[in-house]
Amino acid sequence: FGFDLKKLASQAELALKADLGDLPSMEEITFLGTGWTVGLALEAALKTREAAAFWAEAYPAMDYRHGPLSISQPGRAVWAFGEIEPALVADIKKTGALFESSTLDPLAHLIKAQRLAIALARVRGLNPDLPRNLSYSIILK
Repeated sequence: FGFDLKKLASQAELALKADLGDLPSMEEITFLGTGWTVGLALEAALKTREAAAFWAEAYPAMDYRHGPLSISQPGRAVWAFGEIEPALVADIKKTGALFESSTLDPLAHLIKAQRLAIALARVRGLNPDLPRNLSYSIILK
């Protein structure tokens, strides 16, 4: 498929070590993507909801500007997978919300989002391996 797996693997290692900063203290996170990274945004929101019973949403980046931007404020975060329009980044930052982005490959950046889901669960006193109200969870050994 044209992926440089060595580069992706090294970026995945960086994502495993990346500082989560203030993200675990946020009250809500909105994940954004463009093109194929919209799927990553949806996955990140799903993981934070499942693992931590945490409120998260996901949108195509430009759809976010047409209404959901109104929920952005201090104490909330907007996380972009891949590059998004600079004017949208400026609009997000004006709200006081924390803006998360990365120069990592979006697939590697998803690892950081999955780590965040685990951190959020721990902050909330939940076991991320046993999501609430789910009857079955796949655990790889």
